[in-house]
Amino acid sequence: MKAASSSEWRELARLGEQLIITTSLSAQRDQIVAAASRLLKGDVDLWLDENLFRLPDAREETTFPPYPDSQVLARALKSKGLLTSYQKSRKKSNSRQAWASIPLRNQETTLGAIQVIRPGGPDFKKDELDLLVGLAGVIGVSLLASHRVAVEGFRLNQLNLVREVSAQIANVLDLNELTERVTQLIQQTFQYYYVAIFTLRERSTGLRFRASAMAHRDGKRRARVALDVKMGQGLIGQAAESGEQIVVRDVRKDSRYRFIDALPETRSEVVIPLKIEGRVLGVLDVQSNQVDAFHPNDLLVLNALADSISRAVEGTRLYNDLRRHSDQLTLIADVSKSVSASLELNTLMQNVSDLIHHRFNHPHVYLFTVHKNRRMIEYQAGSGERSADSIGFTIPLDDEIGIIPWVAREGKTVLANDVRKDKRYVPSPLPPENTKSEICVPLLYDGQVVGLLDIQSDRYNAFGAEDRFMFEAVADNIAIAIHNAALYRSEQWRRQVADSLREVAGLISADEDVDDVLEVILLELEKNLPVDISAIWLLEDDELYLAASHNIDEALLESTLYGAPEAYAALMRVIESEGAEVRKPTDVMGASGLAAGFDQNYSALAVPLRIGDQPFGVITLAHHSPGRYGSEARAVATTFASYAAVAIENTRLYDVAQEQAYASAALLQVAQAIVSLNDLDEILDTIIRIMPILVGVERAALYQFDPAAEKFLPSQQYGLNEEDEVRFWERSFTVGEFPLLDSCRGATGLIASLMNEARGLEAWLSASPSEEAHLANPNALLFAVPIAVKDALYGVMLIEEAAGGLRFRSRRLEIINGIAQQAALAIQNDLLQREMVVRERLETEVQLARQIQKTFLPDSLPQVEGWEFAARWKTARQVGGDFYDVFDLPDNKIGLFIADVADKGVPAALFMALTRTLVRAAVIETDSPAEAMKRVNDLLVPDTRQGMFVTAVYAVLDLGKNELTYVTAGHNPPLWLKQNGEIERLTRTAIALGVRIGDPVHERTIQLEAGDSVFLYTDGLTESFNNDGEFYGEMRLTESIVANQCSSASELMDVVEKSLLDFVQDMPPADDLTMLVVRRG
Repeated sequence: MKAASSSEWRELARLGEQLIITTSLSAQRDQIVAAASRLLKGDVDLWLDENLFRLPDAREETTFPPYPDSQVLARALKSKGLLTSYQKSRKKSNSRQAWASIPLRNQETTLGAIQVIRPGGPDFKKDELDLLVGLAGVIGVSLLASHRVAVEGFRLNQLNLVREVSAQIANVLDLNELTERVTQLIQQTFQYYYVAIFTLRERSTGLRFRASAMAHRDGKRRARVALDVKMGQGLIGQAAESGEQIVVRDVRKDSRYRFIDALPETRSEVVIPLKIEGRVLGVLDVQSNQVDAFHPNDLLVLNALADSISRAVEGTRLYNDLRRHSDQLTLIADVSKSVSASLELNTLMQNVSDLIHHRFNHPHVYLFTVHKNRRMIEYQAGSGERSADSIGFTIPLDDEIGIIPWVAREGKTVLANDVRKDKRYVPSPLPPENTKSEICVPLLYDGQVVGLLDIQSDRYNAFGAEDRFMFEAVADNIAIAIHNAALYRSEQWRRQVADSLREVAGLISADEDVDDVLEVILLELEKNLPVDISAIWLLEDDELYLAASHNIDEALLESTLYGAPEAYAALMRVIESEGAEVRKPTDVMGASGLAAGFDQNYSALAVPLRIGDQPFGVITLAHHSPGRYGSEARAVATTFASYAAVAIENTRLYDVAQEQAYASAALLQVAQAIVSLNDLDEILDTIIRIMPILVGVERAALYQFDPAAEKFLPSQQYGLNEEDEVRFWERSFTVGEFPLLDSCRGATGLIASLMNEARGLEAWLSASPSEEAHLANPNALLFAVPIAVKDALYGVMLIEEAAGGLRFRSRRLEIINGIAQQAALAIQNDLLQREMVVRERLETEVQLARQIQKTFLPDSLPQVEGWEFAARWKTARQVGGDFYDVFDLPDNKIGLFIADVADKGVPAALFMALTRTLVRAAVIETDSPAEAMKRVNDLLVPDTRQGMFVTAVYAVLDLGKNELTYVTAGHNPPLWLKQNGEIERLTRTAIALGVRIGDPVHERTIQLEAGDSVFLYTDGLTESFNNDGEFYGEMRLTESIVANQCSSASELMDVVEKSLLDFVQDMPPADDLTMLVVRRG
């Protein structure tokens, strides 16, 4: 074997160096072919297994076919050594082809094969074949070395690309832009079939597709494939759920793989979770169109990229959170600035709704105000397709369904990210019906809901906790703005109200009539409050009448009130109330609502007119829509009413003063006529004739009442025709024959009855006092006027009004009442004069009887040594039935007598005189007190009439024996006051005198010691009572005696009398009082 020359080895070394530094496989091929041709002098064919040398980022077309075209090369690949052509002839011949082929190997790896062909020979010599073997070794080593250099460069390039990708996404703060850029970079850098990034959805169990990139497909456009993936679904969903990387070498063999029509060439797939501190943010999905396409180095690179992407995604999330918070703060600031730019409610609310709409691109933004007094939610401003049609839109506050009324009532935010799942949700009546999520925030000021912010989205899960926080913060500013706007509007309204009040107040001093004043009041009210119908009702003798109205027929309104008792009663209740009252939908329909045909839920307000505590009318306002009057309207109406009341009353007082002057003049004429006449018939005739002249009535008649016969007697008449006049004088009426006259018995004022077409006496007889007649009724009325003083009825005046009687009716009735009083006084004076003559005669007779009665009493009491006597006698009237007597008896004895007739006045005095006469006669005939009382009783009984009787005590004092023998005939027991302080009651020994004959009469005797006293008295003492109705009683009598140690009979009498007077105070005596005391010295 001939060794290779040095030049040949230098050639081989040079080839090896060139192959190592050359990166292109085609260039390396050319270098190998050229060198082999020079060294071996033949045609060179080379085939390399390009898959062993081609890098993933190689973009040029392949240099070698998948398999060698030459059979020799194919045989060489399968062989383990050199192959040559067989040459039997050793002769040289240029016509025979010679070839040699050898595989290119590096250890156990076959890199390719090379063959050298000499078409015309000669055969290869051994040294040439050795050179070929050496050449194959150099080529194998050099190619492998070059490939390793390329691989290291490729890996370094990949790492540089990872850094480049990380650098490019590090400053991207928009998540969509970030994912779009990352997928494009990965796909373009590593030439994967499909790259996509998904992130976890907030408030959901799914993954949100962010971006994807796809390799070019022959003849087709690059598609953007967006997948809808739920947690746990497919390879992507499982990787997100487990947080673990999933590598699938052949997707066709993995059941978890989801085939996607848009990705038909996928053969292998790797899904890498994007995680930060163990928290899954999303996934990186990489798909290849080759089986088992992901080398561990690829996975290492992809995981490095996933970490960078995770940090970038988290960064964008944090940035977006910060930006969202910044946007929230900016929105709050912008809203604050917007709402402070205007005090006009509609303007500021429209600014806010536009700001939210444009800032967040929500399709529907609405702002409402809440009116709790009206129980109504009212649309104020909005943005979006429905806003134009929402003007004037209202929602009842008490609607049972609907998120908006619920929030208005409860004052709590509602966040519904899927309105289908919220039972309170009610679709909007306005198109488009695209609401999928909704947030409704109450606008709270001082704990009260003043409005609502309602935002609706056409996407599910459109709102999060941050949105709720932001919109609630915005709501606070809006609520303050609404309050400020309300204050501003209220201030403007108050100024307008103040101007109107000044206008009304000016009427107080203006020289205007009542109608003009009422007109101005209604006009000014309508300037300041929502009003369809307004009216002023005034009281006339406790009856309401319509004084003025606007926007309705007065006759219709007035007749409606009189025909609706419940409405009339409700209006009367308002008059007695302290302030304005707002009608509730459940209240009875008022006259305005009924007359105008309003619905049951119409609005009405009524406020009383009063001066001080005295009401005299009511103002009513009505509006066809519900909830129009609240607390402010009530306050304004009340203030208006106070000013209006003064203006109306001042004007009325002026009119009244004019009318009063006329009435006073009229009554003065009647009084002068009465004074100038003395005969009652003449007085009444003058009254009944002058009255029609003064007050303008059609007919009048006067009946006097005889209480004894209970009859109404004709007295005077005016205006009756001849036939009625004859019937008037011919007939008197007993109770029950003339209802209108009967109704005046016990009546406290005049009685009115409606008149039909008939007139005169017959019409009066048929008039029914039970028919209610409003004094404001424009028809003619018949009045029955009692002529009475206190409860004493002297007669009745019947007065029939002339046509047009409504005008000046109240003043007319005032004059008629005054005339009736004058007539009553005239009749009473006539009766009093007659009674006075009788009374004077009786008083003279009674005075004479008193003088006679006093002569029956002792002129003086006995003066006996060692004994004292004292007496008191008082009558309840000028004459009485009490009596006492002290007289001398034979045998040194003294008789003591005290009696009480069971009556008072003149009859009692006469009975007492009879009893005294009988006692004086009886004591002469017998010494026994019992026998004397028995004789008196027997003589009294036959003359007793009408149950009259007398109680008495008769005692005989024996001066020699110091004994007192007594009889107590039904009388108060005398008191025996002993020296030692004891008091003993001397009980009864017989019944009262004059009751019946035959009852036993007993007498008793007591021994009087020195210092003893006997106190005799009538029941006028113990039965006296004070202002509280308490009796003086025997107990107080004995207590007063015991409390005072009396040393004489007169002192004892004074003590008892003082005690009695202290008890009764200024109460007049109800009974006669007599006391008699005898004391042993």
